Amino acid sequence: MPPRDEQDYEQRRQQIIDGALEVFSAKGFDGASNKEIAEAAKIGSPGLIYHYFKDKVDLLHQVILTRMPLIELIDTTSTRLDLDLPPEVLLPELISNITRVLQSELTIALMKVVLSESMRNRRVAQMVNEVGPGRALRLMAGYLERQMDAGRLRRTDPHVAARILVGPIIAYSLTRFVFEQPEAEGIDPELMVRETVMSFLQSMAP
Repeated sequence: MPPRDEQDYEQRRQQIIDGALEVFSAKGFDGASNKEIAEAAKIGSPGLIYHYFKDKVDLLHQVILTRMPLIELIDTTSTRLDLDLPPEVLLPELISNITRVLQSELTIALMKVVLSESMRNRRVAQMVNEVGPGRALRLMAGYLERQMDAGRLRRTDPHVAARILVGPIIAYSLTRFVFEQPEAEGIDPELMVRETVMSFLQSMAP
């Protein structure tokens, strides 16, 4: 067991992350004040936040890293991904999992925060890319390249192929859950997954 003071430090740190998650989700990054975060975290002073985090961007980083369901899915996939499973077996489940996670209220709320702040703050954009999209796309490209080497997919740039596969699901999720387009709301998620994977496999047939 770590010393008691370390336990207390980590417990307080997690309280602040939870408080920031609540306020960021409700008010966005700019609209979230340190006072509101401190109140949500049930800590005495807003100034205490900077005892645990370098600044507000560092706090957002930790919220995304430890609380966003999509990051948890990427972490799980990176440790359990079987690179030798054929694409017709692995991709339907993987794309279905991505679509499911993108539908969660928490993911949607944090996506809105991240998209808004990334447009204005290059540091946030780089940070988010490194823990999320960039890592996920590299992981996907590595798997697809392995399948190309095995002759199961036609040879092309695996990073292009990864974006061709994931792009429609990202577009669907953004238009349905962030922009709330009526047309997108009428599309069944399972149908979207099935058609995306089928189209990709047909286009990538060796």
